[in-house]
Amino acid sequence: METIIKQQQKISFRAVTISDMNTIVKLYQQQKATLDSALTNHFGLPFYVAEIDRKIVGYSYATPTNANNYHLNTHIDTNFSNNQIDESLIRESELFFKNEWQNSHYKNLSISIAHLVNWLNNSNS
Repeated sequence: METIIKQQQKISFRAVTISDMNTIVKLYQQQKATLDSALTNHFGLPFYVAEIDRKIVGYSYATPTNANNYHLNTHIDTNFSNNQIDESLIRESELFFKNEWQNSHYKNLSISIAHLVNWLNNSNS
């Protein structure tokens, strides 16, 4: 009788860097089922990634719900999508986001998203 051993993959989390943006845009486009349209403010502000074996398999991002609040979201690669990655990424992201945006100026979040989307749409990356 053959025994199948399922290897646990170690998930790590870290802050987004500029070099991650190409992968993040591709994951976003994969989720939206589009590969060539311009990004909109619905793209949000990515700030944390989940990695397995140094490969980005998901990211979290924030979108403002109004001037006084925000919503955390995730996009997970469909090949790796599961509740454990999603829940862990949200939990890690909440701590990071609250520390970075501790003054609760969520109107600045909208401005940051608009600048990022404009930069991504106009870059040659």
